[in-house]
Amino acid sequence: MAGRERRSTGCIQPKPKSKPSGGSPMKRLALVALALILAMVAAIYFMRDPGTADIALLGWHLQTTALGLLALLLVSFIGLSLVWRLFAALLNIPKFWRQRTARQKRAAADEQLLQAWAELVRGRFDIAGKLALSQHKQASIAPMHYVVATEALLAQGQTPAALNLLDEVRTNFPRFADYLALHCANRLHAQHNLAPAIELLQALHLRHPKDEAITFALAQALYSAEDWEKLATLLPVLRRLHWPALTEQHLQRLSLGVYRGLIDQLARQHKPEPLAALWADVPKDLRGNTTLLISLAQAWLALKQPAKAELVLEKALAQHATNETLRAWLAIPPANPAQALGHLDGWMNQSRGSVDEATRAYATAYLAFLSGDDERAQHLLAPSLEHQPDVPSLKLAADIAQHQRDSVRALALLTQAYHRLTLTEPPAPPAER
Repeated sequence: MAGRERRSTGCIQPKPKSKPSGGSPMKRLALVALALILAMVAAIYFMRDPGTADIALLGWHLQTTALGLLALLLVSFIGLSLVWRLFAALLNIPKFWRQRTARQKRAAADEQLLQAWAELVRGRFDIAGKLALSQHKQASIAPMHYVVATEALLAQGQTPAALNLLDEVRTNFPRFADYLALHCANRLHAQHNLAPAIELLQALHLRHPKDEAITFALAQALYSAEDWEKLATLLPVLRRLHWPALTEQHLQRLSLGVYRGLIDQLARQHKPEPLAALWADVPKDLRGNTTLLISLAQAWLALKQPAKAELVLEKALAQHATNETLRAWLAIPPANPAQALGHLDGWMNQSRGSVDEATRAYATAYLAFLSGDDERAQHLLAPSLEHQPDVPSLKLAADIAQHQRDSVRALALLTQAYHRLTLTEPPAPPAER
């Protein structure tokens, strides 16, 4: 659309170079044609009446025609031009040597940059940093020396020195400084040094609010730092971005992180009303997420409102039953186990569920045990106890045995559960000599 502002497609778009000014080919052709016409007019004029010219200078006498005089003037002009060029060349010798020396220094600095890069790849960061900054002022691409030096400092964990070097780049190469700042921020993020990374990215975002790469990098850093409030303010901007690196999976992960973090934060702050308002603002495509629903239920439990937690999980189970949602629901002791068992049977019969047999057997056995039907609970758990039982099943079986006054079996099951919790890989056999 005409007049619409062009969206940037990369990081910190450079300013377009202005085209060199110069005459068009038509203008040059017109000047040449005019010169030819004037020459033809002069030739016709002198051929009709060439005339004579007498020149007397320092005892010398020369008599010639007007055309000869013009030829003499032309030859004199060419000769004087050659003499002037020779004289200028002689005077330009010092400048030539200065330029030659500068080229040699530039070539040496570029070679130094290659050596610094090689040392950086080898992991000798101290040497790489020294080589990169030893002759950077004479280099043909001086900013690249700062890149290698900054990379070497960050690899050694010298963040303040790297930031000081970035300030020097801002002074000497202001247009390149933002590129280097983004590179430093990404490297600091990769090193989990999040505070300076976020500070750099926030400053870049203020200067380039429409740059997709900076916005996405800032969102990633805020997600790693678990700064959910700032990331929440960035979500609307992220949803409007058209950046290849920002896929739907990335956006969903960031959104889930924001809402889970804010839910946990409000639960710790004991704010039930803001929690309800926050859940009302959650997008519809995220409300069915199992992890988010479990976080909401745990938040209501932390706020001493188990009824709301149970309601959240029951709605989730009615829509789509999963192992995680079912176990979270079982963690809330039901007021009426028999009624809860009926709900469980209804959820298990739905076609949209994805609960495996072991979890289903555990849930039924647990509710049967709470209802006082020890035999049914023990019967339902028996298959699970024979093939790699999990800790909740072992603990439930121990509770059933304890309720049946079988302390020996209860102790054996608890011991097995303890070993399951502390299970480690067996030590490797000694190497053969």
